Amino acid sequence: MNKASQAIEITENKSQTNKILDWSQAALAGTTLCGGKGANLGQLYRYGFRIPKGGVISASLYQTLMLDSKLSSLQKELSEVSALDVSEPDIVEKLDHIRSVFEHITLPTEFITELKSFLTNNNLLEKAIAIRSSATAEDSITASFAGIHRSFLNVVGFEKTVEAIKGCYASLWTPQALAYRRKMKLTDEQVACAVVICQMVTMPGKNAPESAGVAFSCDPRTGRHNVFTINAAFGLGEALVSGQVNPEEITILYKRSEFREIERKNNGKTVLNKEQALALARLVWRIHWAIGKGHPPQDVEWAYDGKEFWVLQARPVTRLPYYTCPEISKLPTVWSTGNVKDAIAGVPTILTWHMVADTVREILFAMLDAVGYKYPEGLETVRRFNGRGYFEVNTMQWLFYDAFGLLPEETNRGLGGHHPPIPVPEGDPMAGKSGMARKMRAIKFLRSMLKVSKTISKDIEYMKMQGKVWKSIDVSKKSNRELFKLLNDIKSTQFDFAHQFQLANSNAGAWVKPITDILTKVKSERAKALAAALLTGSGQVTTAEHGYRLYDLALAASKDKDAQNYLCEYTNNFLAWKDLPKSSPFRIELEKFLQEFGHRAVYEAELANPRWNEDPSYLLEQVKLILDIGDFTPPQNKALEVRKKAEQEVEELNLVYRSIIKWLVKKARQGAGQRELSKSILVAAIEPIRDIFLEIGKRMVENNLLEEITDIFHLSGADVYAYLIDEWDGVGAKNIASDNKLQRAVWLAENPPDIFILDAEGNPASLPTTVTNTVFTIEETPHGKVLNGLGVASGKQTGLAKIIKHPSEGNLLKAGEVLVAPSTDPGWTPLFLRASAIVMEVGGFLSHGAIVAREYGLPAVVNIPGLFNTVENGQTLIVDGDKGCVTIKD
Repeated sequence: MNKASQAIEITENKSQTNKILDWSQAALAGTTLCGGKGANLGQLYRYGFRIPKGGVISASLYQTLMLDSKLSSLQKELSEVSALDVSEPDIVEKLDHIRSVFEHITLPTEFITELKSFLTNNNLLEKAIAIRSSATAEDSITASFAGIHRSFLNVVGFEKTVEAIKGCYASLWTPQALAYRRKMKLTDEQVACAVVICQMVTMPGKNAPESAGVAFSCDPRTGRHNVFTINAAFGLGEALVSGQVNPEEITILYKRSEFREIERKNNGKTVLNKEQALALARLVWRIHWAIGKGHPPQDVEWAYDGKEFWVLQARPVTRLPYYTCPEISKLPTVWSTGNVKDAIAGVPTILTWHMVADTVREILFAMLDAVGYKYPEGLETVRRFNGRGYFEVNTMQWLFYDAFGLLPEETNRGLGGHHPPIPVPEGDPMAGKSGMARKMRAIKFLRSMLKVSKTISKDIEYMKMQGKVWKSIDVSKKSNRELFKLLNDIKSTQFDFAHQFQLANSNAGAWVKPITDILTKVKSERAKALAAALLTGSGQVTTAEHGYRLYDLALAASKDKDAQNYLCEYTNNFLAWKDLPKSSPFRIELEKFLQEFGHRAVYEAELANPRWNEDPSYLLEQVKLILDIGDFTPPQNKALEVRKKAEQEVEELNLVYRSIIKWLVKKARQGAGQRELSKSILVAAIEPIRDIFLEIGKRMVENNLLEEITDIFHLSGADVYAYLIDEWDGVGAKNIASDNKLQRAVWLAENPPDIFILDAEGNPASLPTTVTNTVFTIEETPHGKVLNGLGVASGKQTGLAKIIKHPSEGNLLKAGEVLVAPSTDPGWTPLFLRASAIVMEVGGFLSHGAIVAREYGLPAVVNIPGLFNTVENGQTLIVDGDKGCVTIKD
């Protein structure tokens, strides 16, 4: 049993005798005993947030009281009452009776003794405290009970405290409370009442804080996700919640990991100055990630005592509107792994997901920005389900249709994934006034692509230079504040380049469609296959290049006895290659390789994964496999043969078509090369960022704030930044990291679907029946079962299937076998060199696997849902990249 489970069991056993839990116990006891408010406050305390002194009266006391014959009888009589009937006189009378019973009930003697002891030990007996109801179904993402159950503020003295506790219990039996339960389809037994006790936050010498209010990590009215909304009032927040005062409303924009105030509405009285508002926004952001794990947005009650902010409550924002384009606002939301699986496989650590989500939100619509197309700001473009990343594809499909006339099916082809297309208006999207606007944007886009193809090289060189500067910095000599500034400088530069990378990514695909369109006119049946073949073996793809260079390493090792001895023993010390003689051919070649590609890694988007500079063992394993095969000639000729045959077909066309296709193919090859090189440079910035985080982790371990240095990857960026700028002392970091690691382990064991289609309430739904869903079909033919997918690299090969779920299993792949994989990133490239063909569960035409497969001249079919439920190791597969299908021969 793990420590967390032990703690929960201990707390629950103790709660059988103790009715009052401190914050630490409340965090582990959860909502069943402490209700939403109490459990969330306990969690906040556990994670190091500043909350008032106090604890929670377990809901078990309320449940014990409800066993009273009068109360249980009345509850039974009310069990069938509907929300529409709560105002009936006889129902009101019964509710009044229940409340009266609670107000006059005698609480158990043992509890009275325990309560007095708790208040005395916490020095709260004669202090002003708040007594707040915390129902067990309260403060969830579906039910808030806001304003339904009672709270009592500035309660002083033991007798008043007991009265307030009874008042909380009685408040569950008002007409509005009963009506709300019925509306939310909750039984009376499901809503038990815990009670939160906490000290009032006050200014010195006063009975109220300087200010208080609520803050949201979103706009709760519209659902916009890139703004924080703060409502603030002088004194107690109760006046604000009850509508007695008009609050000051402050809107904070979150962009590029920074906060900026963009709007303020008040009556001429400033409650929070700019610095205070920004500090509060950062606090809410940390709660958003610590409690909400990045989703859902959080609703936070706060108070300010003149020096510090205190958190009084945090809960998910209830019934947040779906913020999207008006034209698709009535459709269910479609979430798809798409090619997220390609870039961020598996379950990313929370630090990685935080940084990836920020980057994706910044650059996803760079193509639209380039042509001046206006779209709603603050869209929730990415989200995690079961720990894995998903795109919100409805909005993507609509925006690219509306901006350029791209049909949803075309967007899906580039994006990958198995999600259905959304419905769009019938007719030609390029006709009429709207069509003219789309044509003009297409011209602007073409200009942008021509421009980026010329400027990206300069941007790449600048990033290379910056990378050398960042790597040369001794981060151990920097203060926390200096590390914070360095991180911001790197990220700011990375954001700028990421925007250019995204344009280069678009440039890589921009030329493919016109090539296919032209070929469709003259070679309709061969158009897609021929287009893919023309892009084969360009010699410009850096990811393919580091695969070829492994053969150079193997050749050097074959002539180097010292290197061969090292390769037999490296598992004990994989950095011992540095002890080889400086004249060692293998050492010289490995130094060159790492200097150029050492910033890369297997699943390199994950910050927690060591770079090849730190741990080259994966590379060494590939070198050993090549040595075992004994063939040191990289298989470049195969790709050149495929391309040569395709070029010969083009030569048969008339001069006009031939000339246009050659020019387009040249641009497409250049674009693919620039895309892969710019991605490599973008990833290079992760290495110095990882070094900084490891240094921070080391410091937190030294200060007894983390157990292990690598636990830093299980804190969010909001946590780390708060620590660096002294807005958080790091207390609770161990608990955050431990909980996130345990949750990640649970998620890794799960196998969620690639698509979620949800209605406005987050329940499973489906698109209109007029939409043709992408359905996985298995055709039974005389030649075997045929799996239909997307052909991304031309050619046809037959081989035995080898299922590889992770590159670490790559040694199982034998030369000539068909690599069957979930998705691939650059870490998979060495495996491509031994495969005869590639089959992947997800991916699009511009995914990494597609580009590298074309570069190596390997037939490839991707985007086959249910692949691993159908294909088995050792089956004979015929991979037809021209037709986009895989045949399983019986």
